[in-house]
Amino acid sequence: MNRNQKIFRWVFVIFTLCVAAMVVQMAMNTTAPWNKKKSVVRVWGGDTLKSK
Repeated sequence: MNRNQKIFRWVFVIFTLCVAAMVVQMAMNTTAPWNKKKSVVRVWGGDTLKSK
């Protein structure tokens, strides 16, 4: 393996890790569509069953 291939592979690995880190960060800050009602309940002060 020559020097250019080593550089290319390292750049590719670093780029892939950066993209994976951004995907994980975006996923942690995004609410899934099936969890939206649960997050609205948390915003408005707890569980709706307890307040009745």
